[in-house]
Amino acid sequence: MIRAVVDAGVLVSAFIGRPGSVPDRIVRAWRAGRIELVVSCGLLEELSGVLARPKFASAAREGRAIDFVEALRVGASLVNDPPATEAITRDPKDDYLVRLARSSAATALVSGDRDLLEANVGDIEILTPRAFIERLDTSKG
Repeated sequence: MIRAVVDAGVLVSAFIGRPGSVPDRIVRAWRAGRIELVVSCGLLEELSGVLARPKFASAAREGRAIDFVEALRVGASLVNDPPATEAITRDPKDDYLVRLARSSAATALVSGDRDLLEANVGDIEILTPRAFIERLDTSKG
């Protein structure tokens, strides 16, 4: 089974996007038990903060955003946030995702963030959501 860290941007896209979109398919794969999703308190706090922004108020109505984050907290593999160390990528705000993937022995880090996608971290495979879902689809058999 693929163990993956999925960044908050992809999770936001899954939450607000149309059913069947690539980010939605990633979340559905997790809910179906096809992937193990790794989260941390820091990642969930970032997701909660983004979904609390006024521009997401319509999608987050009636507690939907709170329920989404809570489903991740309860159903995903919740691990401790790794301590900050040396810079890893050109955007220090992305470094925690690499540290999270490393410390949790994730197979992949899924992101649409260019800084992460272009980072040469060596030991962690960083994939776009599309590349990740294609990998998942080809590993079905």
